[in-house]
Amino acid sequence: MAETRTKKKRWRDRFDTMLHGRTTDKRRARLSQRHSTGSLRVVRPGETGSRIAFISTFWPGGHALLTSFALAEALQEVGFSPVHIVTSDRMPDFEAVFDRLEAEGVSLGRAGVVWRKNVGKDFGGYKDAFHAFREPLSKAECVFIANDSLVGPLFPSDYFQRLRDAGSGIWAPTESFDRSYHLQSSHVLFSGRDAVDAAQQFFDRYRFYRNRDNIVRCGEMGLSKWFLRRHSHMEAFYPAGMLATYKRSDVVQGRRKEMWLDLNPQHFYFDSLLEAGFPFVKRELLVRNPLMLPKVYERVLSCMESKGQHADILFQHFRPS
Repeated sequence: MAETRTKKKRWRDRFDTMLHGRTTDKRRARLSQRHSTGSLRVVRPGETGSRIAFISTFWPGGHALLTSFALAEALQEVGFSPVHIVTSDRMPDFEAVFDRLEAEGVSLGRAGVVWRKNVGKDFGGYKDAFHAFREPLSKAECVFIANDSLVGPLFPSDYFQRLRDAGSGIWAPTESFDRSYHLQSSHVLFSGRDAVDAAQQFFDRYRFYRNRDNIVRCGEMGLSKWFLRRHSHMEAFYPAGMLATYKRSDVVQGRRKEMWLDLNPQHFYFDSLLEAGFPFVKRELLVRNPLMLPKVYERVLSCMESKGQHADILFQHFRPS
């Protein structure tokens, strides 16, 4: 029986991709056309000013990870009002989590916390948030969105000052040329009223997808296409050409650093990003290392030590609270 259900799910995922994200499951098809999942609950009200940050984070087993709170603390220091979008299959025991975080010296500050069911991953969370926070967003001059796929910040950096001082348009740490040009969505900044309004319109039209490839294609890549069609200013804080000049001569499947077009920059150029001052590392790189790059941990820790940071900071981001 379990094997039959697995096969059916596999075929639904295939049709989900073939039909451009329109799932064959009627219930999910109806959900994909809704403005929100209707599951979002305010756990901890926070302040919302002219600079709003939505941080989407998944809590496996109801346990929090440090990354989203460390990111929120750094964003608050440069004037952002963070909102944690916590996604899980069941409502976590937030009081217990907050008590553990407080015991570990982690401060929530003025950040808000909302919870939602695990539908649509990070872009589903952003859609719910843009729907629920429509009124404060109508007055915001700057909106930052982030997921928990990056571990950090691992050392002091001017990255957050660059977020604060960025000009009008859409910004992200890195750009990708895989399939088509787009900004990578681990962190995205919408700066200026025109960019915030365009982001609101995008998420109003965005559908809930469960297939990861569709989320990348219609979410991450679709977002860049949406802004490109509007001739908006789009820029990466750490462009591919700059990262290539920092890069060591790693070899991936027989290709050297010049063959970077179809590689994930946040994987292949992780050391270049660290050297350039970006204080984050891709979680998947540390856990799985899909490109099989040599001595990843040693190189990350060496960079941290050169900036006066203890190695334990990295491992704190993997300990559940």
